[in-house]
Amino acid sequence: MSQEARFSRMEPELRKANLIEATLVCLKRHGFQGASIRKISAEAGVSVGLISHHYSGKDELVAEAYMSITGRVMSLLREAMEQAAPNARERLSAFFRGSFSAELLDPQLLDAWLAFWGAVKTAEAINQAHEHSYGEYRNILRKVLTELAEEEGWEQFDADLAAISLSALLDGLWLESGLNPGTFTPAQGMQICEAWVDGLQAGGRQRFCLQTTGC
Repeated sequence: MSQEARFSRMEPELRKANLIEATLVCLKRHGFQGASIRKISAEAGVSVGLISHHYSGKDELVAEAYMSITGRVMSLLREAMEQAAPNARERLSAFFRGSFSAELLDPQLLDAWLAFWGAVKTAEAINQAHEHSYGEYRNILRKVLTELAEEEGWEQFDADLAAISLSALLDGLWLESGLNPGTFTPAQGMQICEAWVDGLQAGGRQRFCLQTTGC
């Protein structure tokens, strides 16, 4: 039986997973501009027509691959937080441990992210996938920072702005770690993030007030 015949007989979700994996391989190898539908179809061992049957074009396929990757990341981070002690500070620490785990620091994952980010401004479907995934990521941080503020008794705390700040710190550290792994260790990355929260608790929260006084 040919590869395409086997593909056609797969369950729909398995077919999608197969195409997404082939897409990721091509993105890592060729970048967004070079990862054509023809190359993806060759990597998956199926015809261009079969891919066109499932997707309107490369942008939609890459956007789905983006959502698949972010789904894996979110699941890992949520699982880490669920296993932590039931207080906000411990859940934040668990989030940091997950963020600097071997799974998320995988160089191949960085290659895929760079390809995705490079396409965000050029393809609307990928931009929408990015907006959705970033919103979900920020909401996780906003929720736990809101819980921290409640536990600490902070009033008028802008958890959404604080979440933007913390996510930018994490993104920058993650990118630097991927591009220059020798700059700092995963443990030092977690240490930097813990220091950010220490600063928040020591008075830095004043910078995230919804009003100029009373925070």
